Amino acid sequence: SENQDKAIWFTYLISNRYCAGSNGVVRLKGLDPMRAYTIQEINIYPGADISTIIFQNSLSGDYLMTFGFDPMVDTRRPSVVLELTTHI
Repeated sequence: SENQDKAIWFTYLISNRYCAGSNGVVRLKGLDPMRAYTIQEINIYPGADISTIIFQNSLSGDYLMTFGFDPMVDTRRPSVVLELTTHI
């Protein structure tokens, strides 16, 4: 967004060799290392009660840029749309 307080993040599985899915993290770039960020799934499958990504803690921009976040895509869930929101 213009205020740099919100971003949308799309991840999808492009290879499913051995039904392994993906267990790699995505390291983000361009975040404010001192700000806290919350990650929330916004494309919850119709009929599903809750997100498969249950993450209610805030992570620092430094953490997300250094260690990253695993969006957990696999054959049961080949794509995910996440919203990254900062708290000032």
